Amino acid sequence: MSAPAQLRGRGVRRVVALLFVLAPLAAQAYGPVGHLIAGRAAEPMLCQRAAGEIARLTGGEDLGEIGLWADRIRSDEAYADSAPWHYMNIADGEPLAAYEHPPEGDVLFAIERFSARLGDGRLGDAERAEALRFLVHFVVDLHQPLHVGLAEDRGGNTIELRFRGEPTNLHRFWDTDAIAWADLSLDAYVAALSTAARPAPSPELDPLVWAGESLELRARVYDFGPERREPPRAYLDFAAETTRERLRLASLRLAATLNAILC
Repeated sequence: MSAPAQLRGRGVRRVVALLFVLAPLAAQAYGPVGHLIAGRAAEPMLCQRAAGEIARLTGGEDLGEIGLWADRIRSDEAYADSAPWHYMNIADGEPLAAYEHPPEGDVLFAIERFSARLGDGRLGDAERAEALRFLVHFVVDLHQPLHVGLAEDRGGNTIELRFRGEPTNLHRFWDTDAIAWADLSLDAYVAALSTAARPAPSPELDPLVWAGESLELRARVYDFGPERREPPRAYLDFAAETTRERLRLASLRLAATLNAILC
């Protein structure tokens, strides 16, 4: 049975328990729960042609499940080059307009590359299906604030915190714990995003804008209080609300991006 089939309908806190198994894969990517939520919220907004093409390329997988693939293959040597594509590093005070892509690529490079490959009808179905899997994942990743991170702390991975009495780190907190703080089932979280979505006539489709939004959140993301301590309630509430909004935007933009390519 696939992971999404096992997880569907269970509480977010129960899903988060699986991250002890998935932790090596989730170290630098929006957690599995976030990808399931954003993908499932995006799916009803697909145009009929896009939905049909995605089903054909993947054998009927839903967008939530598709979004998990890019993390699952990171331990495969054949995909070793993909590790830097999940994030981008930018120093404090560096304007985004001055940012230069590293030679190994980054999340902005990956979104551009796999958007083009998905839309290239000259490629075979296997290549386009791979591009789809990468694209769905990276669109959501870019909406997690710490994927526009600081190289010195690996996007918050080296900053130790506690959440509900258990050890975590800043990156993992924003991947998964901020979702768990909402205390909603997976279905309820998706429903809440879908209710609030009300897509604008033309959703913002420039990944550089999405990165700028994540970068603007940095000061508040790092304002968590003493390291190794549990953040205060106000910070937890801020993180949960911000994460919900970022996942809402990710779902809208994921659907709009796929519609633009496939419709």
